[in-house]
Amino acid sequence: MSNQNLDRCAGILLGLAAGDALGAGYEFGTPPSGDASMKGGGLGGWEPGEWTDDTQMAICIAEETATGTVKPVAMAVRFLEWYRSGPADVGIQTRSVLSGSAEANEVATRAADYFTSHPDHSAGNGSLMRTAPLALAGLGDDERLVELAMSVSALTHADPVAGEACALWCVAIDRAIRQGTLHGVRDGIELLPADRRSYWEERLEEVEAGPPSRFSPNGFVVSAFQAALAAIWHTPVPTGDEPCLHLQQALQAAVQIGEDTDTVAAIAGSLLGARWGASAVPVEWRAMLHGQPGAYGPPDYTSQDLVRLAVMSARRGKPDSVGWPEAGDLTSYYVEDWSVAPVAQPLEEDPGVLLGNVFGAAEASADVTVSLCRMGRAQLDAVNHPVRVELGLEDVGRSVNANLEFTFRDLAQAMVRWRNEGKTVLVHCVRAEHRTPAVGAAYLAEKSGLSGREALRRVCMQLPMAAVNPVFEEALERVWPNEVSR
Repeated sequence: MSNQNLDRCAGILLGLAAGDALGAGYEFGTPPSGDASMKGGGLGGWEPGEWTDDTQMAICIAEETATGTVKPVAMAVRFLEWYRSGPADVGIQTRSVLSGSAEANEVATRAADYFTSHPDHSAGNGSLMRTAPLALAGLGDDERLVELAMSVSALTHADPVAGEACALWCVAIDRAIRQGTLHGVRDGIELLPADRRSYWEERLEEVEAGPPSRFSPNGFVVSAFQAALAAIWHTPVPTGDEPCLHLQQALQAAVQIGEDTDTVAAIAGSLLGARWGASAVPVEWRAMLHGQPGAYGPPDYTSQDLVRLAVMSARRGKPDSVGWPEAGDLTSYYVEDWSVAPVAQPLEEDPGVLLGNVFGAAEASADVTVSLCRMGRAQLDAVNHPVRVELGLEDVGRSVNANLEFTFRDLAQAMVRWRNEGKTVLVHCVRAEHRTPAVGAAYLAEKSGLSGREALRRVCMQLPMAAVNPVFEEALERVWPNEVSR
C-alpha cells in the first residue's frame, strides 16, 4: 500500500473523531454562526477535544477489523461490553437493542424485533456514524464492503435503509482512498438491489440541489447521510498548494447545519479523512483528541491509537516489516549506529523550542512533543509530556508526504500559539537531520518573518547532523517565499 493511501486510511478514524469532537458541544443546541471549536460540553458533558459515542462505537468495530478478522458477532460482543460499562451517551434505538440483549448472539434478533414493532422509527443514524472502519476491512472488494456494512448495521438497526446508507458510505470511503474522489458514493448505487437504486439516486439529486441547511433535523439515517454529503459537496475545494483545507472547512459546514451536529460531522469526517488523509487533520485537533475506547474505561485513547487501529485494519491485522504501528520499541529500526548521542537543542532564536532526535525526546522536559517519525507504543508512553502528537513525515520525495505545505504551515502556526501560551515545545525525528530542522525552520519563518530558505539555513547551522532536504526546502519556500518585516 502506498504512503499516500496509508495516510488516507489513517485519516478515516482521525477525521471521524475530529468531526465528532468538533460537533459535540453543539449537539441539539444552537449551531455556531461562525467556526465551531472543540469546546466540549453538550449532552455528555464532554471535555474539549473528547469524542462521543459516535467514535466510541466506531472503535468497537475498529478493534475487531484491526485483528484482520471481521465477525459481526464479535462486534456485538464489543457493543455489549461498551454499553454495560456505562457510556455517557447512547442513542435511543441502540440503547433499546443492547439493553434487552443478554448475549451477543441475541443482539441482531433484538434489532429485528425493534424494527418489527417500530417499522417507521428504526432507521436512526446510529449505525451510519460508526460504519467507516468497515471500509478498511473490505477495501478494494465492493461485494464484501456491502455485505459487511449491511450485516454490521443490522446488529442494532435492522431497517434495510440504514444498511443501504452504510453500504453507500463505505463504497464512498473506498473510492476516496483508492481514487481520490469525494463522489464515489455514486458507484455504490449500482451495488444495491435494483428496486432501491432510484430511491437513492433521488436522494443524491437532493444533495446536489442543496443547500446543506435543508437536511435538518437529521436523526433519520437518510437525512444524516445527506447532511454530511451536502456539507462536503457544497464546500468548495480550495485552489493552490493546500486543497486539503477542504477537510476543516467542510467539517465546519457540517456542524453549522445544526441538530445532531456531532454525528453529522463524524460521518462527514470519515469521508473527508479518507480523501485528504490524516496529514490534513490540524495538529492542534490531533493534540486535543481523546476519549474512551470501545471497551469503555481508562485509560483514554488518543489520536495515535486511532491511527494504529486504522492502519492495522487496512493492513488486515499485520504490522509493517518493522512492526509499526503495533511494536513497542522501534529503536533497532532507527539506527545501526548505537553511539548516536541524544539531542534536544534549544533554538537560538527561541530557547522554548527544542529541536532533537528520538533519543533526546524521552530525556528532555517539554510541555508539547511533536514526533515527526514513527514511534513504538511504549516509546510514546515513555515521552511523559502533557501533549504528544505523532505526525510521521518521510525523508524522501514529495509524493510520499501528502499535504506537505499544509503540514509545515499548520505545525508552525500551532507552535507559535503554544509558545504564546508559555508552553515549551519539543520537535524531533530520528536523527534531527532533515525533518526536525525543516519544522524548526517553518516555526522560525512563521514567528520571525524570515523566508523559508533563510530560516532553514539558520536552523541547519545550529544542529550537528542537520542537512537540507531539497523537497522540504522547496515546500518551505512556497509557504514563506519572502522575508517579512515583523
